[in-house]
Amino acid sequence: MPFVAESTGEENANLYKRGVSEGSRGELLDASELLELLDVFGEDGVRSYLVGFLEGVDDAMEEEDEQLLCDARVAQVALRSVLLR
Repeated sequence: MPFVAESTGEENANLYKRGVSEGSRGELLDASELLELLDVFGEDGVRSYLVGFLEGVDDAMEEEDEQLLCDARVAQVALRSVLLR
């Protein structure tokens, strides 16, 4: 069985931040890059990256929902002003 390294708390935090950043842009690493992370940082490092990635995706979806809601409110106000003339 090949040796798998373990990551430190600081490395996990950096991997989490990287995951958040890439998740918010929708840029998941490909399989070979994830395996490389596993080799270098171990299971905890990959877990930190993937949790961060999912957080980034969730954040991006919330921002998109907020933008759609804001756009709908602007359209609603514009429609009301036209109808009330």
